[in-house]
Amino acid sequence: MKLIKPTVILLAIGFTYLLIHKLTGSFALSCPFRSFLGIYCPGCGISRMFVYLFRLDFYHAFSSNCVVFCLLPIAVGMAIHHAYKYVRYGSAKLNKAENIGIWVAVVILLAFAVIRNLYPIDILIP
Repeated sequence: MKLIKPTVILLAIGFTYLLIHKLTGSFALSCPFRSFLGIYCPGCGISRMFVYLFRLDFYHAFSSNCVVFCLLPIAVGMAIHHAYKYVRYGSAKLNKAENIGIWVAVVILLAFAVIRNLYPIDILIP
């Protein structure tokens, strides 16, 4: 039960954002890093990516944030696996390989943030 409440809240927030975006056609959250510092963070374009994924427009979803788009299936798979472990065994401790995988993803995202700000290639800019 502890897992259901935050999941439902997160899904409700996401669908509310999608609904507002669909009804207004232009409402979008701006990135605080981009607004205040003028640089792209590793997550710039994620909101737009999820809107495109909801529309099943994979090309534009990929172009919104290509690294998160590629890491998303792995993250969803890990989340489902850990939810299963939590429900089945009451605990979902990460093993060594999973911890290493998370740190590799963090390094990839940080490298992506640096590269997308140093080399403004079209595919890297949201």
